[in-house]
Amino acid sequence: MNNALKNRVVLITGGGTGIGRATALRFAAEGAKIMVAGRRKEQLENTVELIKQSGGEADYFIADVSKWDDSKKMVEATVKKFGSLDTLVTCAGIVRRAEKIEETTEEQWDQQLNINLKGVYSTVHAGLPELIKSRHGVIISISSTAASFGIPGMATYSASKGGVSALIRSVALQYASDGIRANAISPGLINTEMAYIDRPEPHDKAISNIIEGYPIKRIGTPEDIANAALFLASDQSSWITGQDIFVDGGFSIK
Repeated sequence: MNNALKNRVVLITGGGTGIGRATALRFAAEGAKIMVAGRRKEQLENTVELIKQSGGEADYFIADVSKWDDSKKMVEATVKKFGSLDTLVTCAGIVRRAEKIEETTEEQWDQQLNINLKGVYSTVHAGLPELIKSRHGVIISISSTAASFGIPGMATYSASKGGVSALIRSVALQYASDGIRANAISPGLINTEMAYIDRPEPHDKAISNIIEGYPIKRIGTPEDIANAALFLASDQSSWITGQDIFVDGGFSIK
């Protein structure tokens, strides 16, 4: 693609690291104006600096997407900075593995649901009025293969991501007449910080064992997901909405 998102204004949550950062860089390279949001200032600043070094336009906003007021303010900041909002990409998320349901606390349940599901809802809730104005709004939410396949030790995470996939289908149907397309991406194992949380040592051996379950024998990269997101954000996917796209090295077809 070449300037596939020229002059589009994109808000990306979780844009300081991992999939969010890779998506911000990929979209900026295609001409988009980028606002990255998240809770960690240093990481957000680094993303913005990388974009600017490549000649792109970007800014950041510190926000906790589980708080509706924060989501409202980050949308307002985006519009104030760039004049509009065309695309939302919700990448903010957390994970907890090795979870025993009977030992999970209410706080642990709430933490994952608040970021992974409520955070998507609050971002969409805040962004919809601006997306409706644009008449070509796009919403892309990062779900997970865990939403569709049982993974022991990840019940809370799976539930939160299942909610994301269901939410996106509903949004796609409800707002299609407003020119909005909404899709989810369900990654497999991606080489980010989250891939190594709560895994037994040594990490390399744990990841190698998981990779054996993938037809394409490698771990995914944040860029793999960013490329899929770019397709969904661009006009090349103008007749695609309400879908959950699996980007998982073939895991879902075994």
